[in-house]
Amino acid sequence: MRICLSNKEGFTMESNSTIVRSFNRTYPITMEEKWEFARKKPMFFGYVAAQVFLSTQKQKPSRKEMDVLALAEQKEFQEREHRIQYFHWKGEKETILLVHGWNGHTGNFSRIIPALIAEGYNVFGIDLPGHGFSSGRYSNIVLSAKMVRRLIQDIGNPNYIITHSFGAAVSTVAQELGVVAEKLVYIAPPLRLEILRENFSEYYQLSEEESESMRLLIERKVKKPLSSLDLGKSGPKFHNSLLVIHDEDDLEIPLEMGIAVSNAWKHSKLVQTKGLGHKMILRTESVKDEIIQFLKAGD
Repeated sequence: MRICLSNKEGFTMESNSTIVRSFNRTYPITMEEKWEFARKKPMFFGYVAAQVFLSTQKQKPSRKEMDVLALAEQKEFQEREHRIQYFHWKGEKETILLVHGWNGHTGNFSRIIPALIAEGYNVFGIDLPGHGFSSGRYSNIVLSAKMVRRLIQDIGNPNYIITHSFGAAVSTVAQELGVVAEKLVYIAPPLRLEILRENFSEYYQLSEEESESMRLLIERKVKKPLSSLDLGKSGPKFHNSLLVIHDEDDLEIPLEMGIAVSNAWKHSKLVQTKGLGHKMILRTESVKDEIIQFLKAGD
């Protein structure tokens, strides 16, 4: 008997086990059931752990975020099984691409977008796979970067890229895939995917063997060693200007990561905030002002 522990974007397991038969269905299966199954069938543990690590939780935009999104021309493209939503606020000046964080969406930039529009910028925002209004329930850095590159084929290279959290890693890999931008704004960027995997393993109290099994499956999925997904190693390759904005009280991605990312770029500026955490930093006037000032510098 075959059971599918995810949709076609995830991982598939097959077994004749009576444990599997007891589910008596093919989909959906709760995360708790998947963990229970994996603990009883260690041969499948890596698949389940990797699936949990790569699964997303879509957040519905707030009413205010929807109001800002409604001002954009809403478009989509299809890339294999992925239907990707993107937004376009037309302007006459330089083109800006917005790339949101994990479990986020383009609407997260709703406090920043009006200022960009007022300045006359030509603004695009992409909902990454498994996020926002795009299809899917799973995502990863490399897949997301490929979708950014696919969008660039339609709209051309942006002059500037503004990101939050996971979006910084996505944008960095996208640049390694050929996307070009003059200036980058990384708000609360992570440093290495390996650190996030280690934190995940610690949170779920995985054994070393279980954690290693998960790593191998994730690497098979993204088709790259996790050690290569490192902004500290990627930064020296680029000659663009980088602004890093990171809060001292960020409990999701520590300030030390933002400092390390800033240090990796040849041309960078670090702005430290306090008391804003990981998400409020996107909704603060001073942060918006720092971004506008950085983009306009040299005009």
